[in-house]
Amino acid sequence: MKLIMSLRCPLFALAFALSFPAVQAAYPEFTATIPNGGQKGSELKLTVTGNRLEDFESLMFFSPGFAQKSVDKVEKNKVQVTITIAADVPSGNHTIRIRTKSGISHARRLFVGPFPNVAEKEPNTEFEAAQVIQLNQTVEGVVLSEDVDYYKVTVKKGQRISVETDGLCLGYTPFDPYIAIIDKDRFEKAFSDDTILHRQDGYCSFVAEYDGDYYVMMRESSYRGGGNNYYRLHVGSFRRPDVVYPAGGKLGSSTKVRFIEKDGSFEEDAQLPAEPDPGFMIYSKTQEAAPSGNPFRLVPFDNVLEVEPNEDQAKATPSALGEPIALNGIIDKPGDVDYFKVKLKKDQQVVLQTFAQSLGSPLDSVVNVYNEKGSGLGGNDDGGGRRRLDSKQTLKVPADGDYFVRVTDHLERGGANFVYRIEMVASQPEMTFASPNYSVNDSNYRQFMAVPRGGRMALLENFTRSNVSGDFQYDAPGLPPGIKMLSNVIPKDQPGMPLLFEAAPDAPLGHATVAMQLKPVDPAQKIAGKMRQDFDIVRQGNTIFLTDIEDKLPVAVVEEAHYSLEIVKPAVPLVNNGVLNLKVVAKRKEGFKTAIRVLMVWKPSGVSTLGEQTIPEGQNECIFQLDANANAPAGTWKFVVMGEADAGNGRVFNASPFCEVTTAPAFVNAPAIPLTAVEQGKEAIMLAKLETLLPFNGEALAQVVGVPDTIPIESAKITKDTKEVSFKVKTTDKSPIGKQNNLFVQVEIPVPGGTTTHRIALGSVLRIDAPRKVVTPPPAAAPVVAQNKPKEEAKPAAPKVLSRLEQLRQEAAAGK
Repeated sequence: MKLIMSLRCPLFALAFALSFPAVQAAYPEFTATIPNGGQKGSELKLTVTGNRLEDFESLMFFSPGFAQKSVDKVEKNKVQVTITIAADVPSGNHTIRIRTKSGISHARRLFVGPFPNVAEKEPNTEFEAAQVIQLNQTVEGVVLSEDVDYYKVTVKKGQRISVETDGLCLGYTPFDPYIAIIDKDRFEKAFSDDTILHRQDGYCSFVAEYDGDYYVMMRESSYRGGGNNYYRLHVGSFRRPDVVYPAGGKLGSSTKVRFIEKDGSFEEDAQLPAEPDPGFMIYSKTQEAAPSGNPFRLVPFDNVLEVEPNEDQAKATPSALGEPIALNGIIDKPGDVDYFKVKLKKDQQVVLQTFAQSLGSPLDSVVNVYNEKGSGLGGNDDGGGRRRLDSKQTLKVPADGDYFVRVTDHLERGGANFVYRIEMVASQPEMTFASPNYSVNDSNYRQFMAVPRGGRMALLENFTRSNVSGDFQYDAPGLPPGIKMLSNVIPKDQPGMPLLFEAAPDAPLGHATVAMQLKPVDPAQKIAGKMRQDFDIVRQGNTIFLTDIEDKLPVAVVEEAHYSLEIVKPAVPLVNNGVLNLKVVAKRKEGFKTAIRVLMVWKPSGVSTLGEQTIPEGQNECIFQLDANANAPAGTWKFVVMGEADAGNGRVFNASPFCEVTTAPAFVNAPAIPLTAVEQGKEAIMLAKLETLLPFNGEALAQVVGVPDTIPIESAKITKDTKEVSFKVKTTDKSPIGKQNNLFVQVEIPVPGGTTTHRIALGSVLRIDAPRKVVTPPPAAAPVVAQNKPKEEAKPAAPKVLSRLEQLRQEAAAGK
């Protein structure tokens, strides 16, 4: 990138250019790929578009089988590369990112399919101008506003025409495609808008009724469209199952599965993988396979398949096994009900999770559990995770015995594809970890490790434990050369810990996608923690249309940052109910004066602080005030901060090294000072009752904090033997009248290296009253001599005022 100098001040510009490195294209922006996918076993010329791409280095692939063969052209907003896709790469979406010399982009999707690509050619918006294509091709196109795209394919009578589209799942926008197969007379023979399996993306199939031309129509369901409404339209003779039965099996086993379509089904034997794969898809091996697979559960336990009739408790399909077990069935007609009988043991915590809509089935499951007498123990309709219409519940077994699981559809529907799978598992040990979202409505922001040469980058990892305890440590196999991990043991009681990587000053630019894990410190513990990072693929504001889970962390070495950060190690500990100032110092390259956003990555339990501070433009320091509550555990903790700054053409990140901060018990404590009241302009004493928790040497300074300057309160000295401390309050006519709430006593106690700051007597109150007014009594009156006066006659008593009720009574009596 060229540095443009101003002709009005060339000397200044030249000096700046000599002292400050050329502006870097940090944190590249990745907006699109053209095309959006390719055929397995082929080369693909790919154009990636975005911003800040002028220092492009490589694409980052998260799946094996991809390779970047060549970089053909690099521009600021566009890069052309040639990649290879191995023949054994699974069909479907694969995560990719862009790595430049100075950063890593957000993630996008690249699709792989069985067919070669064909580009859409306009004009094809009229039926008569339909673009001619062949069966078993994938059309790469875009639906513009009010656009309709037509394609013509020639087939033989009895030949299957199947159409499947990738629209929403490409990850650009909430595109809602509508597809149809149309005959020569313009009648729709099959169509699809939404599907259970692919949400807004549809598929349909039809068997040709004559030799000749059929047409495929693609449009947005509401005739909207736009410049980013991209699609991949697969047109072929493939079989397109809605769901498979059973929809899961035991790891490493051979299982007979039935592929169920709208108008039929077929069976075949499937050999299942021996290793778990949460994203596993099953494809037909005997028929022409669809461009995408069907989700299939891989578990370490056996299946039970329903045996009809099983519509009531007396005919329930029995299971010879207890938990864990997977109950499989089909609600094959409206009003159908299925029962299973299982053996459970007292006090087991059994999770019953139903998989139906998450596997492509239209079933809205309702699952109930009964004992042998028919009494209900639990039930659930919705709430099964990502597909909320799948049910999930946890049952505590009250006694040993047989229990009955009842399954039906919420609206009493049914059909050949209403497949379900209920996995019954007692609470199993599991541990996962993931980084929190660092930005509102952007789950991709800062979810990578772009480690600058000679610098660091940090992420916070939060842990989710289920029946797992003990200390763990991060495991990061296959890091790029020159990068090392600085994080170590994760204490068992911490809900999260920072992950910190450092790159050597001479580390080569490069990257890796790292399968991060948590390994137990105790070799007897066999559970390993797995990374499960959620990403929003398509989102508009608070509405999430499509999500994905990634189990690999992108790690790269990038160019040296324009600044570095360091936390100044405190000389004293942070005590319970105390505060400690943590100073962060920046070292800037000459000429770099931009403000630096400093983020506190993590803090231990019981310690609070602001999440971020800013080192102002041209300055080099900021302060985080750490505040420990009464329950903060004692220990030594590794703090780290992340820096973020605008380098002139994008954000640049750099983290500090770890800095050890010690937390320790408090030396003193005190309850809140009882309400102290004083008149404005007068003096009073605030008296605090002290408790010495740990002995200390010398004198400590104590002062009341939280009042304005117009209320001077004298400080006091205390020692380890002090039981009470008094503070003289002096008020003036400028001291505000009213209560001063939430006061506390700050105590600076000397320790080796400095003083520790305690905050005690929290919640103390001082009240200032208005001065009492001095009332002057009136002068005494002269005595009056009473004169003899004639006795006054008694006045007649005033007539009694009658109520309205009494008046009515009198009138009624007079009428008699």
